[in-house]
Amino acid sequence: MLDEAVGLGAVTVLGVLEQAYFSLQVIYARRKYSVSPPCISGPPEFERIFRAQANCSEYFPIFITILWMAGVFFSQGKPPAARTWPTHRF
Repeated sequence: MLDEAVGLGAVTVLGVLEQAYFSLQVIYARRKYSVSPPCISGPPEFERIFRAQANCSEYFPIFITILWMAGVFFSQGKPPAARTWPTHRF
């Protein structure tokens, strides 16, 4: 189980880093196109960058939930019954 959790943790960290990268792209676009932080409208180039980041942020919790549920409950390792059956056979 620990080796499976390491893989899940690595994918989670990569996802968080990707979210941070998208947030930095929005910050740079705000500076480039002079859009103050409460505003979400501006030039079309800024709006594309902002919407891409917003869409990814909206679906990130769903991705993390499904990733961990699938990793924990539907892993490719041996099922618990297969691990305990040989020891309880006698």
